Amino acid sequence: MSSPEWKFTETMQTRIRVNKVNKRERHLDAQDIDQKLPFTLDADPKLDLGKIKKAKIYNATIKVYTALLAGDFERHLNELAMTDPRLRRNLQVIKHNGSILKRFELTAIK
Repeated sequence: MSSPEWKFTETMQTRIRVNKVNKRERHLDAQDIDQKLPFTLDADPKLDLGKIKKAKIYNATIKVYTALLAGDFERHLNELAMTDPRLRRNLQVIKHNGSILKRFELTAIK
């Protein structure tokens, strides 16, 4: 299976509340305070995740990457969705919104 071809789109700054920090996999689950949307952030390798506290509000600098849901990757996800109703629903939403995937990378946090 191939993975999507991620392209850098923009850098944004927003306030987030950290819900969970996964140091081993180097990602955070957070909520955008202004838009009230939950999302997962990959962590830049230079960030010290040990200093980030759960339930605290931070000003975050985030790089946004986008990719198109297509090709072998889309076929693989469709096969997995046959047995997973949540994945099937999520794929329908993604396709309805133009088949654009987004990935977020936390690059700085204060």
